[in-house]
Amino acid sequence: MIKASEPSHIGDHTARLFAERWSHHNRPVLRHTLTSMIEGRAVNARLLSTKYSTPVSEVSAALATDRYDLNGSGEVVDVFGVSIAGQRPFKLITQESTLNICCGLVSMMMSQLAPGQHTVLTDDPVSKRPIKVISGPSGASSDPNDIVVTLVAPPIEDFCTDPWNSFCKYAKFYESSENANLGSRNAPPTTHLSVHELFQVARLMSVELWN
Repeated sequence: MIKASEPSHIGDHTARLFAERWSHHNRPVLRHTLTSMIEGRAVNARLLSTKYSTPVSEVSAALATDRYDLNGSGEVVDVFGVSIAGQRPFKLITQESTLNICCGLVSMMMSQLAPGQHTVLTDDPVSKRPIKVISGPSGASSDPNDIVVTLVAPPIEDFCTDPWNSFCKYAKFYESSENANLGSRNAPPTTHLSVHELFQVARLMSVELWN
């Protein structure tokens, strides 16, 4: 079943999903971690403590939770599906870094954490052709021009238990509505968005999470 585009409804629901999922973690430390990763920094407890005037014990406690993967030097290599290495369906490219991200919506939300213009790269799951989204402070554009973004709206408890299988694996970019219908035929009820509507959903999500 494919639903018509409902950016306001899906935006409100998605913001609540991530706010609930991330409410059990130290959100200031999470934001500082993600921002530093976008800036291309080697993120560790001491850097975050110094840069953001946060007690190192508080940062260390946050990084010790199971959502942060650290390397042998204590640097963050992955947090909530945002990785400096490994294979992910989406890449966020900034002037300072390239991050691998599991979810198209998270990629767009991440692009709003740092000033400037950023690029999100992925492939259409049906045609396998590349898709590029340019996200800036006031909007987004895509190549091809009329891409279709699919999102689902799982119950909050399903998302908190298994975000990948309930939400993230359905958050995809397609080069056409025909491909989106093909790619979503076995998915839960799906909302189709334009890249402009996706930008607004990501902005709403950013406000809910970080303000």
